[in-house]
This record gives sequence, C-alpha cells and structure tokens, in this order.
Amino acid sequence: MGKAILQSPSTRRSSTKTLTGYLGKRKMPINSRNKGASGERECIKAIYDLTGIELQRNYSQTAWGGHDLIGLDGWAIEVKRYAVADTASKKNWWRQAVDQAKRVHKRPVVIYRADRQPWRCIVQYPLHVELYDIGDFRCTCDVDLELFCGWLREEM
Repeated sequence: MGKAILQSPSTRRSSTKTLTGYLGKRKMPINSRNKGASGERECIKAIYDLTGIELQRNYSQTAWGGHDLIGLDGWAIEVKRYAVADTASKKNWWRQAVDQAKRVHKRPVVIYRADRQPWRCIVQYPLHVELYDIGDFRCTCDVDLELFCGWLREEM
C-alpha cells in the first residue's frame, strides 16, 4: 500500500514522524512550536537543577526576534530541540544566537538537545575571543550542559 501524509493546515511546515500502522508507514506531523516550547521548559528545569538559577521563557521572542530564555545576566540563550543536531544546523543556530546577542549586548550561547541525547551548549571558546569574530563558528566549543552550568556558578 502507499504512504499517507496526514497534515492539518496549521502544521504543514512542521517536521514529520514516521509511524507504522496497518497501512504501512504513515507520516504524522509534529508541531515544532510546541516541541520548541517544551524544549525551553525542559532546559529551564535542567539549568535550575544544576545551578539554582531560575530562568523564564521570553514570550516576546516571536514578535521581536529575541533570544529564548531570560534571567541570566550577560547571556543571550537560544534553545534548540531537534531530532538531529548536525554541523550545518549548529552553524545556523550559532549565527542566529550571535545576531540576537549583539542586539542586546550579551554573550551568545546555544543550548540544544537532539532526540535521546543529553543537553549540549555551543559557546565562544575563551582563547579565541581576540583572534576571531564572534560569529565565526570555528571559534566555538561544544560542551555539555553541566560544564556550562559550572562556568555560570563560577561567575556568580
């Protein structure tokens, strides 16, 4: 039998998930906005558990193009929750985080999690601050959330 794609008008641009049913494989839409909001809440809890710092979702981010989480002085936090985190995606996320951080004069950080993986953080590598432009992905490092939260605790 053929493949059926089930989509409503509000989820046409959403990613899809394959489920096996009696008709074979079918694609079911996933609302990416809900997944993003859920990822932001999950990230807030993880940071709170590791640091005791209470962050909040930035509800005006859609209207103004701002960063995702607020409440951490000096940092513009962009949260990404995707099925796969490949290098091309990370470069795009970093570019977005840098643009948003420059607008508010903060340091960018991308906190991301791929499906069934732990939280990771992309930050500017400290030794490259003077050597490269902050937007250059080559000057970043990819660390786990626990290490990033350790840096935050040291700054407090």
